[in-house]
Amino acid sequence: MTTRLDRLRARLEELRVDGVLVTDPVDVRYLTGFRGEDATLVVAPDAALLCTDSRFWEQVHEEVSGAELSKVTSEPLLVHSAREAARVLGSGARLGYQGAQLSHASYRRLRSRYDGPLRDVGQAVTRQRAVKDESEIAVMRRAAAVTDEALGLVVGRGLVGRRERDVAWDLRAEYHRLGAEGEAFPAIVAAGDHGAQAHALPGERVIRAGDLVVIDTGARVDGYCSDITRTYAAGEPSEELRHIYDTVLRAQLGGLEAVRAGAHGRSDVDAAARAVIEAAGYGDRFGHGTGHGVGLEVHEAPALGRVRGDRLEAGMVCTVEPGVYVEGLVGVRIEDTVLVTPAGCERLTRLPKDLEVVE
Repeated sequence: MTTRLDRLRARLEELRVDGVLVTDPVDVRYLTGFRGEDATLVVAPDAALLCTDSRFWEQVHEEVSGAELSKVTSEPLLVHSAREAARVLGSGARLGYQGAQLSHASYRRLRSRYDGPLRDVGQAVTRQRAVKDESEIAVMRRAAAVTDEALGLVVGRGLVGRRERDVAWDLRAEYHRLGAEGEAFPAIVAAGDHGAQAHALPGERVIRAGDLVVIDTGARVDGYCSDITRTYAAGEPSEELRHIYDTVLRAQLGGLEAVRAGAHGRSDVDAAARAVIEAAGYGDRFGHGTGHGVGLEVHEAPALGRVRGDRLEAGMVCTVEPGVYVEGLVGVRIEDTVLVTPAGCERLTRLPKDLEVVE
């Protein structure tokens, strides 16, 4: 954790602050290892101080690395944190804060309790989180392996005649059985025309022979997420459905081919996948971006979309997930979580992608 703190400290001058008050609980976990909710972290050039209350006092002693501890007793957490920031940084020091995490009322409280300049450092920690270190990559490999195993087991039991929600429940149970914390996000299981809803909720619909079934799922292991989508054929599909599937598969392979350090999420990766779908005549049926970053959150930097994209760097972990959605007929999406490398990308999720017919 000290290395992560040092990376943030190295950017203080660039951010034009003398220290940062971290209030996003995901960022606090990333920088210190603390998994609780109510804590803040003051990061100074030569110190770090985690503030929390008695509910988490034993927990922080077990989990926190690289930071001293400050116990909140009789005042609100933000007030205590402002006072401690002033003590650690010195009077009049420039304090960075995470504006997206503070309500207007909370900002006013911070402003009234801190006597130096305040500066919104925006997504500074989130952007740092985008490039994973070796320990994070190792955990994400495990999360992907659990995801692959669980999905393979559940689909191997058959799909025809089962309700969407039953498949989703089975996935959740397998994740726990395999040692994961649980789901990285609620699974999407959508059969037939229900699959045309990109983020469909699993329901009572019974999977029928001839349906294509979209399953979007992922395990969470030691806080880190995985994300995979496979579309299965429940019985023999029609030629039209096979054509749509093949189009999406070619688009996904094209997107994967474009992923490498230095590539741009929008103009390279999204453009490569989207070009295949547009050439097949389904351009207006692909309404979302091609991918997103994955880590402690299932959606984080970098972006790989047609509206917003980021430059990819080695060590980033992201998804490539084009889809085609035809209202009243079908949805098809194919997704892998991949590690960006200098020469291309490494698939972390490894289940086969040829259209699998499952009875």
